[in-house]
Amino acid sequence: MSGRYDGVVYAIDTRDGHLIRKIAVGTEPHGLLVWPQPGRYSLRHTGTMR
Repeated sequence: MSGRYDGVVYAIDTRDGHLIRKIAVGTEPHGLLVWPQPGRYSLRHTGTMR
């Protein structure tokens, strides 16, 4: 999940919802999308799917 106004990306455990890590990434990250299949990912806006 992205913290657009905090300059971080949050890694969250999808099983229980606890915060795993906050990763500093710079100004206004948003639209982060991670595909659930192994080896498939996109760092583009969520509306951009390939």
